Amino acid sequence: MSQSKKPRLPRAKRVAETERPNMVLTDRDCDILKLVNDCRLLRGSHIESLFFQSQSTAQFRLARLFHHEFLERHFLSVVSGGPASSPALYSLGKRGAHVLINSFGYERSDIHVIKRDAVGWHVVEHVMMINDVRVAIMQACRKAAIDLLEWREENTFRAKPDYVDIKDKRGRLHKKPVLPDSYFCLDTPKGKARFFLELDRGTEVLSKVTPQLEVYEAYTASGQYQERFQAKSLRILIVTTTHKRLNNLKSLARKVEGDRKYWFTTFEQLNAQTVLTAPIWEQLDSLTHLPLISIE
Repeated sequence: MSQSKKPRLPRAKRVAETERPNMVLTDRDCDILKLVNDCRLLRGSHIESLFFQSQSTAQFRLARLFHHEFLERHFLSVVSGGPASSPALYSLGKRGAHVLINSFGYERSDIHVIKRDAVGWHVVEHVMMINDVRVAIMQACRKAAIDLLEWREENTFRAKPDYVDIKDKRGRLHKKPVLPDSYFCLDTPKGKARFFLELDRGTEVLSKVTPQLEVYEAYTASGQYQERFQAKSLRILIVTTTHKRLNNLKSLARKVEGDRKYWFTTFEQLNAQTVLTAPIWEQLDSLTHLPLISIE
């Protein structure tokens, strides 16, 4: 008599502890916990692309990490139908937090646990766009044998911001924080390359973008960037929605007397195959498309 198949584990609700399948936490599992914590929220497809060879293997392992409380699952329905029709997002679970603290020396202030059902689109959309770029860069680094030395998210800057003085139209000074969406550093064949990442979703009127560019100009001119990062080089990457919007952002950067540290591309052009070594980037005051990193 053939054995009956065990029922599939539910996606949105954990089974009782006595019903959970056996599992042993692996080194790969721990690496997943670290990255999910660093990124706060990741799609299952993000995790699959970095750690697994197949979708079925990824789903199998992520299900166990969820049901054993190492990860949390969040569902934001994009169509009617509830969790069954919604892509899963993963954040660190309570047991995952214990692993990072007790086995890897994380401080509690380093732990990012998000309560289930406490995630809204106003936060998620921006975070996921940043992580789309981050995961693409991680994949590209692996392919090109480039080391991703450091990644700092926006909350790192919010916790300890630098400030610059910006003049308004009446000549009054206002202190403004420096809050890039992310900072990252690569070890390339030609040395270390450092970047601020700024994502433009095309939802703000252009006049609202100008102050952010003014902040970057003041920050690099003041020497505060060089002091904080112990470096002089910096490229500011701006990823936006359309080429028309890209050209408008270029015009704004010229108005604040920006220079060739600004590099522009669109979300449509950016993926793991193109982000570093394909000619998808435009520098300010240039129409030539360039790769971000030359590996020749």
